[in-house]
Amino acid sequence: MEARWWPLALIAALAALARVDAANPVLAIPEDCPLPETTRNNILRYKTKVDKILQAALEQKQYHHAAYNGLEDFVERFGARPSGSDELEDSIDFMKKKAEDDGFRVHTEEVMVPRWVRGEETLMMLSPRQKSMSILGLGTTIGTQQYPGGVLRAEAVVCDSFEEMEKLGEAKIKGKIMVFNAPFGDPMDEPMKRYGASYKYRTSGADRAAQYGAVAVLVRSRTDYSLYTPHGGSQYYGNSTQIPAAAITAEDARIIARHYKKGKTVKLMLKMSAANLPMRKSRNVIIDYGPSDSTELVMLSAHIDSWDVGEGAMDNGGGVFVNYHAVKLLKELGLMPRRTIRVVLWTAEEEGYFGGKEYVKMHEFDISKMQIAIENDLGTFRPVGLRAKGSDEAACFVKHTASLLGAINATGASDSPSLSETHLLHDKGVPAAAIDVDQSRYFWYHHTEADTMDALDPHELDLCVATMAASAFVFADVPDRVPSQVPAEPLMELNTVVPVEQNSRALRGSSACQQASLWLLMSLAALVTPFARGAPAS
Repeated sequence: MEARWWPLALIAALAALARVDAANPVLAIPEDCPLPETTRNNILRYKTKVDKILQAALEQKQYHHAAYNGLEDFVERFGARPSGSDELEDSIDFMKKKAEDDGFRVHTEEVMVPRWVRGEETLMMLSPRQKSMSILGLGTTIGTQQYPGGVLRAEAVVCDSFEEMEKLGEAKIKGKIMVFNAPFGDPMDEPMKRYGASYKYRTSGADRAAQYGAVAVLVRSRTDYSLYTPHGGSQYYGNSTQIPAAAITAEDARIIARHYKKGKTVKLMLKMSAANLPMRKSRNVIIDYGPSDSTELVMLSAHIDSWDVGEGAMDNGGGVFVNYHAVKLLKELGLMPRRTIRVVLWTAEEEGYFGGKEYVKMHEFDISKMQIAIENDLGTFRPVGLRAKGSDEAACFVKHTASLLGAINATGASDSPSLSETHLLHDKGVPAAAIDVDQSRYFWYHHTEADTMDALDPHELDLCVATMAASAFVFADVPDRVPSQVPAEPLMELNTVVPVEQNSRALRGSSACQQASLWLLMSLAALVTPFARGAPAS
């Protein structure tokens, strides 16, 4: 080869290497991770199958934008799906039938849920100048029906924190409308952390302010970006007097605060006809994919209800359809895991995890069989990896699983996941994780009229389906258990009579060795029980 061709040959060789690296990205294997080598190797062996799943989700025509198109049809049919509404129940029927038609094992479980209705809402600043202001009543709030004409007129008092309110004291607050102008957390933190540090003003602001004699509460919306959009959400009364509570836009909160801090008297007129109606039956939807004789579970979690504003497309219709299409993809690819993947569509999450709480009560016996519970309630934006919550060993297990997602650049692995219902399982010791996404736009739309299909991107939903399907399959099929903190079941007392059906359930969920041990223990217990109770007196 002539000398003049060497540079071109070198460039071609480097380009070829680059193409190989792009097609087969290097595993982002975590270092200093407390996981046995055999377990780590067992996870990493799934790289070929993971790549197959990712390729199918993103390149095969039948899966192109499938989750987005399904979600679009769903929200156009039902719109918002607040707890206790007909729209929510109709959407539950729809998803149950959809799963049945697609060949999944599916059933529903009843849950009693609250029914709160918003009604008419009006807020007007009367002085120092007149201005109509946009509001959203907070979930479970009462209205202003107790005032003449159903209208409350009062001066405003503004505080940036609970500590500032405590310093003012009852003398300066009693009989006034408390306006919490608290900032949305620390601007240097990621959005979810900012939300976690500041949502207390929405959830408990009314209860705290009522202790100082406030007659209503207005809370600056929990968002890092506002185009005059109020953000609703839940609030909870404690033992204080119940007072009306609503969210106002960040812009209006600052307007009121500027007038107040200049020493001007701010007078407000508030009218709300919100009401809490009797509770109603609803249902969780349980969709199972896996061997019929499997006793261990991997849970994919998303709530099907929404607030009554917007369409609930992002929160959390996107999570519902990503999780559903993830298992549908695995089924159609013929990838049957050794454990069951259970997709749960929760009811009444927004009102306080009613569906999740009922599930934990009904399935307490299944807790020890949970491999991991994966949450999907932070929007279906571009996935960046997985977040884990549990022991260091469990977090390491999740990190190694995320390392397989290099083909879509989603190998990030961190802690502090956003957990909705899965926090109830984690509280019982179950390892928990969440799909981690780009959070930058989530709180633009969260609990607002802007939560429509326009908030979502079809390709980003495809990426989320790929991430969830691949991760769920690894967790469900890998031979090793994710290290759990579920307490060991206590040993039976010798004089305890255990129902036959409970023994049978325990045996069905055990290995052959465990079954033999259990039978031996029960046989010994039956033999020695008369002696343990004592011989009859002579």
